[in-house]
Amino acid sequence: MSRFRLLLFLFLFSITNLFFPVNLTAHGENSKVTAKYTTSPVVLDGRLDEEIWKQTETVKIERIIKNGETVPALSTEVRVLWTEEFLYIAYVAPYRQLVTFEPAIYEGKRVGLWDRDVVEVFINPNPAKINRYSEYEVAPTGEKIDLMLDLPHKDFLWNSHFEAAVHLDSEAGCWTTEMRIPFSGFGVSKPVSGTCWRINFYRHAIKENVFLGWQPTMNDSAHTPERFGILEFIQ
Repeated sequence: MSRFRLLLFLFLFSITNLFFPVNLTAHGENSKVTAKYTTSPVVLDGRLDEEIWKQTETVKIERIIKNGETVPALSTEVRVLWTEEFLYIAYVAPYRQLVTFEPAIYEGKRVGLWDRDVVEVFINPNPAKINRYSEYEVAPTGEKIDLMLDLPHKDFLWNSHFEAAVHLDSEAGCWTTEMRIPFSGFGVSKPVSGTCWRINFYRHAIKENVFLGWQPTMNDSAHTPERFGILEFIQ
């Protein structure tokens, strides 16, 4: 290719990416989840007893990330809300036996939390930068961790100042979780109705030796951002 043709190709490529939006597609069926806007107060207690949670779309974490096989007994419900300041994510997770760190620590971050039972969410507010996203994990004990990724780099010192609460119902064999993540931690403009981000939800169930995802990555790693689904904010 001549130097002129190469320069022309690079110029046209840059113009195309500048003026045309990022192609927001996701793999598989049911690959979009909506975040419902609310002005109602949400009490962060892990119980999900506010009426607004009952009015929110539910998606499920129930497929093994490596091969997409469904595990109905561990099907975990996820719902998403947003307010002017926060993104709320709720999980309802049935269990047979939980595996957690003992004793739990509540100051700072528990690095390696993913080696025990947890629920997780990976969030990318800027789909044009596919390898840059944040990760949030919460254990049945209430322990948590967050980090920023710009693959292959992981920043454990980054702090979103997110909060979480867990309610454990041993009789029903279910643990519920609420996450509250401030929009100020994402480093982008606050969403408006119609804004789309990329997202994926996960759950580790250690005793059953399964790693479940909303959108299976079809390999051993949750860190496969091209397989994330779509989060759409609605108002």
